[in-house]
Amino acid sequence: MTTEKVSDLEIVNLAEYFNPKYFRLVTADAAHVPGGISEVPVYMNLHPEFAKHLRFNINNLQSLFGFAIMGEKLREINQSNYYSQARNGILKHVELNDCGKLWIMKFEFFDETKKLYAVKMEEMVLLLNKCRKPILPAIY
Repeated sequence: MTTEKVSDLEIVNLAEYFNPKYFRLVTADAAHVPGGISEVPVYMNLHPEFAKHLRFNINNLQSLFGFAIMGEKLREINQSNYYSQARNGILKHVELNDCGKLWIMKFEFFDETKKLYAVKMEEMVLLLNKCRKPILPAIY
């Protein structure tokens, strides 16, 4: 997605969707194992330069995986009438894509509908630096 298109997206406050206390990174092999009953999978695609902003080592990974416990805003989106009710509007996953100063946050539903927003890079840095991380250092 070009910079012009990203800047056309509504910029939202990432903290309204993800609380670092209820957000956890997982290893790649655990990413496709179902999380908890109130969790949604989150996939993050980042540029190597982004790692400079993190207080932990990701060993040049360009993808990170996590789970977020659904707070009020995510539950609201999950139940929105905007989305087809073919699968009860259930949120399949959230994808966050590094586009520099802005990141694209894509909500994807089981009925293949999608909703895009933009979030600021600084908010991604805060989320990832404060979230729970796997204990094994070999993962990063």
